[in-house]
Amino acid sequence: MRVMKHTPDPRANGISTNDYCKLLLRQRYSHEARGKVLLLPSSGLVVVPFTHHNGGWDVVVVEGHGSYPVGGYHLSVGDTEIETAVELTLGEPVPVRFVQTIGEAEDLPDGTIILTREGRSLRKGTDADGTVWTSFLKTPVRSADLSDVLFPAKVYGAVPVKKSPDDQKLK
Repeated sequence: MRVMKHTPDPRANGISTNDYCKLLLRQRYSHEARGKVLLLPSSGLVVVPFTHHNGGWDVVVVEGHGSYPVGGYHLSVGDTEIETAVELTLGEPVPVRFVQTIGEAEDLPDGTIILTREGRSLRKGTDADGTVWTSFLKTPVRSADLSDVLFPAKVYGAVPVKKSPDDQKLK
């Protein structure tokens, strides 16, 4: 029998899947999940979503256990669990960076896109009055108007960290 590599998160014990997923950072929108290899932290299953239906996805179990073996039968996973699942990659991992506070987000270069905890995608920009965050088809928001509830946030792509003057002197 094959031993499972990924163990279920103990925080998921005794609470609903939706309540557990509220503890996690949204990694993607549900419609972006098709064909991705995803680790479901609550169960430790590794799945690949292939068909979207109202409220969830039909998935193939890539790494399973007990009641949910590899292959097996039809398994359906809800959108919230798909949105918070951890993407596994083949080969070299893609760098992922998180910002924990509005201050850290302010230090990102203009043009950087972040995905907030509540799922808002915001692009950083600067104008004469300071930092402006814009989302698709929405009005711009100033950093002062952002809520700490939106953080931690995921930074899209490999974004260089701004170096302090002290770091530059060391070179």
